Parts: sequence; structure tokens; C-alpha cells
Amino acid sequence: MLLRNDLLHYRHPTPRTVRILWIAPEQGRACVFDVAATSAEVEQVALATLLADLTAGRAHRLLTDPYLVLQGRSALPAKHLELRDRAWHIIEGLTRREPEIYDPRQRGQLIAHYTALHGVSHPTIYRYLRRYWQRGQTPNALLPDYSNSGGRGKVRAASAGIKRGRPRKDGSDPGLNADDEIRRVFRVATAHYAARHARFSRRAAYQAMLGEFFDGRSIDVASGRVLPGVAAVAPLPTFGQFNYWLDQDEDRPPAVLRRRGAGRDQGPPREDSFNAAAPWLPRMPLALGGVASAPRNLKLAPALALPPGRPGAGFYLDVQQADIQLVSVADRSLVAGPPLLYVVVDLFSRMITGLHVALGAPAWPQALAALAHCGMDKQRYCAQLGRPIEAAEWPCQHLPDTLYARPALIESRSSEALLNNFNLRCLPSEAAPDDWHAVLQKRVQLMPAPAAQPAGSRLDGVLDLGQFTRIVTEAVLYYNNQQPLPHAGGATPRQLWEWGVQHRGGALRTYAEPLLRFALLA
Repeated sequence: MLLRNDLLHYRHPTPRTVRILWIAPEQGRACVFDVAATSAEVEQVALATLLADLTAGRAHRLLTDPYLVLQGRSALPAKHLELRDRAWHIIEGLTRREPEIYDPRQRGQLIAHYTALHGVSHPTIYRYLRRYWQRGQTPNALLPDYSNSGGRGKVRAASAGIKRGRPRKDGSDPGLNADDEIRRVFRVATAHYAARHARFSRRAAYQAMLGEFFDGRSIDVASGRVLPGVAAVAPLPTFGQFNYWLDQDEDRPPAVLRRRGAGRDQGPPREDSFNAAAPWLPRMPLALGGVASAPRNLKLAPALALPPGRPGAGFYLDVQQADIQLVSVADRSLVAGPPLLYVVVDLFSRMITGLHVALGAPAWPQALAALAHCGMDKQRYCAQLGRPIEAAEWPCQHLPDTLYARPALIESRSSEALLNNFNLRCLPSEAAPDDWHAVLQKRVQLMPAPAAQPAGSRLDGVLDLGQFTRIVTEAVLYYNNQQPLPHAGGATPRQLWEWGVQHRGGALRTYAEPLLRFALLA
């Protein structure tokens, strides 16, 4: 059920967040407002359209309202209260004229009347209305923005030529900003080091990162200075920056513990904490056969908190290009072209069920390798990459009823083979679930394939295909087990998958791996 003031976030065709301002009593239509708009234009849409966007994954509902202004009266200066009350006095009557205020023609007439009534200009009233609609439709939304100065606890944007943070006391090189690109290097370097060493050392990982991603230079971790005899071509990130962002990122590899004092979390989340985000979900076994089955008479979520359907009713096969240049495992020379990520996602749970990383142009045979991976034993697959897991961490070893894929990727002859061999329909669709993009974007930029050649970054020329696949797999495991889904009440893909298998049956089918490989890859 959609309610007044709900925030819906869309990622395509351009990212935007809209607030539901009003819903007609007959539940037929709604008025929404883009919270980033610079005008006071309101869009009227059918309520069924918004519900369809949520159901199809084109939009998701934000669980928290970052725009809502909540402030205790005692903490507000008298001048701020005075400005708020004046603005509210001017537009209070307008806000009660629903739905007339949302119609452009009637809104113009109403505002013309109120400008004469209160002796203010049209832009002033439009500015008050815009702020009121952006920030939750409360009088406090009209408070002045002086409190935006500073931003305690927020990540400051990195600006060219301006170094964040306090200057160094000794007046040495101010260093560089840890922008998104540098933080992406931190994540990849951390995962890369953790994959190669049984014991994780922050200092050793930092030194390895400088050697691999910053032109082979060495640095003194205590002072943050380049060691003598090495030319400082460009500023380097400090060990303190590396440490700080390693603790800030929740998707650290399991081997990387959070430092004591950096937060309450002293290590990776426990398996039995996965249910904490959605207590209505049943508790599933931590490993196959390891724990008794889930209890009966479980309290379920409200109906609209769960997506429709069931696991395996439909998988979506997507392909994205990674903006990174890999090297050959044989001689460490650059390979031609960026890697492509073929990812198969269950439409009900948004669980990533299959994965394949390849080079070259997008091709259906490579996509079928990702589909074959859907039916593979993931525990054995991860063991081959040097990343042991419990079977329950990736419990997908199935084919779906229907496979959806981008139209340009599908080959009619191969899709007929899927139907004939597995009774698996293959249908074209441009509407791709992209919940998993945000987790991968923290490590490497993604672009729809095919795209232009990589723009160049510090990650280029370091990882080979196998090492990159290991890093992508680590991100997939984090997404499946720990990434909350706003459209599902904060449940993780794994929670939804297990709940759906238990309570809604499944459209899942299992085949022997040799048969799958023969039918799909031969």
C-alpha cells in the first residue's frame, strides 16, 4: 500500500526520487513531486502506475526519509522560528486546497490571490511550496537552511584542488582526497590482498596497494611520506585514510575485522544476524542439514512488503561492462578490451543466481555460461576461487521457468534449444533489475555493454581475469547475504529466496551439471 509522503526512488532512465504528495480518495490517481526539482511543478500519475513500478523493480520505496526536517524547538534560534512561522502563515491556506493546488492552471490563480493577500512575490510563494513538498509537507520544512553548514557525520564531497580535513601539522604535502575512485581502489586492493593471504594485515595490505595501484612507490605508514630516493610524482593516500575508509565500508571481506573503537561491529556479521533486518522472516538453517528447520506459525510481513511471485518464476540475464583494464595471467600484458559481467538475477528475491566474467563483445554463448552457472554447486565454485563458503550462503543451483534477457543479446536458435531441452522460455525484456549494481559500483564502474573503452583508472593493469572474478564473487556474496532491499522491507536477497522457497513453493528445477554444460555450452 502506498501512502502520502512515501518516497519512491527511480534509477532509470535517470536517477530521481519522487514524493507522493496526495492520493485520490478513490485510489485512482496520485500527485508526485521530484524532490530535486528547481521548480514547483507537480506530476499527476495513475496510482496503478506507481504500484506497477514498485512491482517491476523500476522503483523502490525508501524506508527512511532523508529530506524530512525533525528538530526540537529548544534547539532552534528564535530567528529561525520566526522565518518558519512567517512562511507557514503565507502558504498554510494553499496547502489545504487539495487537489486544486496540484493543477497548474488552478495553482496559478490561487498563488496570484495569495501574493496580493500577503504582499509577497510569486517566486517567494513558489519557493515556499517547493521546500514544503520536498521536505515532508510539515511546517518545519520551511525552516531556513543555515543548519546545512558543516554537515557533521556526513561524507563531504571531494572538490578538485581543495583538500578535505585539517592541514598536516608539519606543513608537508597535504595529500589527496579519498574520492569515489580512490575508495574503489581501497576496496579492490583490500579484497585482492585478502584473497592472497591467510592472515590479513592492514599495513601490509596498504603497502601492497601502493605498490600495485600507485606506480610502485613506497611510503612510511607512520608519517604518510614517500620514502627517500623515490620521486613523489603525485600525492598518495595516507595509511590513516586507508584505515578510516576500511572501517566505514560495511562490505569488507570476511577476513578484515573492524578495529576496536571504530564501531560496535568487531567483525563480519554473524549468519544468524541476517534475520535482524526483517524479523518477520523465518530463521533458516545456517548450513544444509546443520540446524533444525524453521519453526511453524511464523508471523509474516504485510502483503505489500513482499514482492509478488516466487523464486525461479523468472530469472533476468543482464550484461554490464566493467570500466577496468585487465592483464594476461601469462605475461601480465594488457588484454584487449574491458571485461563483461554476465549476471543472472532471480526476479522475486533479486538473488544473484549465476555469474560469468568474460572478455570480448557481448555474445549469447557467454551469456549461456552464466545460465549454466545458475545450476552449478556454488560451494564448489567458490572453493575453486579460494573463497570457502557454507552451502547456505549461496543456495542457488537451479534453472527458472522463464529467462528474460536484453533483446540484443538473445539468439533465436539458442533460445529454441532452451525451450526444447529444458522447457525454459526465453523472452526479451529491457526492464532489468539493478539492485546489485550499487554493490559492484563500489569496486568498479559499470556501463551497459557494449560501451566505450575504459576511461582509465588506477585499477587498470593490475588484476587478471581470475583475480577480478574473485573480487566480483566476493561482492556477489555480500549482496546476496547482507544487502537490504528497500522494496522488500529491508530483507536481503537470501532471506527472500529462502522465505519464498518455503512459503510459496518454487518454480525451480535442478539438473545434473554435466547435462547443463553439455546442453548449454557444447
